Amino acid sequence: MGERSLRVIRQFQNYYDDLNGVRQAIVRCIPGAPGQRWLDVGTGDGWFALEMERALFPRSVVGIDVARCEVELARQHARDFNSRLSAFVQMDAYRLGFPTGAFDGVGTFLALQDICLDLPSMQRLFEEVNRVLKPGGWFALATTTPEDAETPSQRLALEIYRYIRAGFFTKEEIQEALARTGFRIERIEFYPTGVNLDPEEAKAFIQFECDWLERAYGWRNKFDWQAVWGYFEPRIRALGGLEVDAKVTFFLARKIASLKRVSEVVTNLSPEAND
Repeated sequence: MGERSLRVIRQFQNYYDDLNGVRQAIVRCIPGAPGQRWLDVGTGDGWFALEMERALFPRSVVGIDVARCEVELARQHARDFNSRLSAFVQMDAYRLGFPTGAFDGVGTFLALQDICLDLPSMQRLFEEVNRVLKPGGWFALATTTPEDAETPSQRLALEIYRYIRAGFFTKEEIQEALARTGFRIERIEFYPTGVNLDPEEAKAFIQFECDWLERAYGWRNKFDWQAVWGYFEPRIRALGGLEVDAKVTFFLARKIASLKRVSEVVTNLSPEAND
């Protein structure tokens, strides 16, 4: 990677660390109480967990991620933040190593598409979130819903994400999965991040994303970034750039049924729910 690309990626990462204050705005919408325990699933760089620590006055925050390199980065950010309440551990989101009812709240920020490849896996994740939540606990889910993209550039960014590695779920799919796993949605809101890469920045971003798959997850069959860039370059240049993660969809849900009652919730949803 050339110096120009390295500089672009560093700039993008610095901007991504802030994301126009979207993490902060979302956490401020969570009706948490001081002294609670919170979990951040797919914590990545750890910024969402650290924002919880800053805004919710919790007793503790735990961030988990399956990628060791991400956990190490989150720990470094925690040291830079002088965190005393947040801890980061490597863990599978589908097999959370915590007792049932261990947390007052669970959050996840732009990680759903990395954790879940299809609808059954999203339901598995939500079931595990339900398990570790106390009755009435909060689930703060921030993701991207493709039908809510506002510009061709945003839609192209989602297409590139899908092409490289990620699947996205619609609002309806997420709402149905939450209802099936014992949650009631209290709020859905949208937050613009303002991320807009010029064509050269988009090129460096594609290289970063393709290489990240091997670095974080050990994928050997990752896409060649030059081939991906060659495929999408004409459309990126025609649009003048790429709006990556430009709009975040936030779901605030509350646990209204424990796992042992999920089957009853599913039965009451619709005749198709048991198919």
